[in-house]
Amino acid sequence: MLRGATLALALVIGLGAPAFAQDPAGGEDAEAEGAAAEGAEGEPAAEAEADAAEGDAAEAEADAGDADPRLQEARERIARGEQLYAEESYEAALAEFNETLDLLRGHQLRFLVLYNIAKCQERLFRYQDALTAYRGFLEQGGAFSELAAEVRAKIELLEGLLGTVTLRVSVPTYEVWVDDRLIGESETEILLPGGSHTVEIRAEGYVPAQQQVNVAAQAERSLTFELERLAEEFEGLSPALFWTGAAVTLLAVAGGAAFGLKALNESNDIDSRDPALATRGEIDDVRRFSRNADIFFGVAGLAATTTIIFALFTDWGGDDEDDPAAPAEDEAEAGLQLRLAPSIGQDGAGLTLGGRF
Repeated sequence: MLRGATLALALVIGLGAPAFAQDPAGGEDAEAEGAAAEGAEGEPAAEAEADAAEGDAAEAEADAGDADPRLQEARERIARGEQLYAEESYEAALAEFNETLDLLRGHQLRFLVLYNIAKCQERLFRYQDALTAYRGFLEQGGAFSELAAEVRAKIELLEGLLGTVTLRVSVPTYEVWVDDRLIGESETEILLPGGSHTVEIRAEGYVPAQQQVNVAAQAERSLTFELERLAEEFEGLSPALFWTGAAVTLLAVAGGAAFGLKALNESNDIDSRDPALATRGEIDDVRRFSRNADIFFGVAGLAATTTIIFALFTDWGGDDEDDPAAPAEDEAEAGLQLRLAPSIGQDGAGLTLGGRF
């Protein structure tokens, strides 16, 4: 029955018996098919009619396959992959077979391509990937095929070439990379060929960690990874800081202007009279007002510089429109109110900062 299914696949997508013409199994299959054909000549008429009906169904399926561009592409990729394999271009052949696997998604004989993939992985010394493909071959339909015994023997052989590495990781979800290749996610055990390997654990929000491990065939090793959290991403300053800085700048400028005008008016009053008649108190007032104006203008310059820096690093909330938590944050900011006012006395001036939380 399986042989008939394999021949149907050959008509539909050009796969035929799986994999490579150089495998001895291919010749044995051909001989078996020839013997079956010879035996068919002596069958009773009823059986011959049944075979003719089966042949008609296969031809109809072949016509349907020719009309499907995905199956046509699968045929071409299989042929190209087998040619590349024969030329020992195993990486390129593997790429073709992987594409074929996607093209045949849902096809009942898709598992045959896994045999080809496993062969390529073996040639590339990726024994764990080869094991995965061989096991997939058996699980997805190959357990009852003529290649099942060979595949089971391959699995047993490859398992004897691999060592086991047990992973203990401090986070529940992570990626396992071995020699810069992704092996799997949240794996607790991995199989590696004998030799030295770099095992790296990557997890979102954590600093990647890696260790070197030397493993021998059929040996067991254990690695423990304690991942460190990444520093929290800086999301920007609150706009309240910018507006506070802007308010301080404006108030300082206003205070400086007020004291400057006061000093100018006092000085003009003295100049309009005989300066020699100016009292000591009037001269001290002019100096005090001038000094206060200088202080306020200095504060304004410093506040303006700080405000510009705040503006560069402020999170203006451009992405908060779709954030359901944004209204709550706005209410929290509304709860904080600052008030800055100049304070002017007879002997000096300053700024008064008040607030409500």
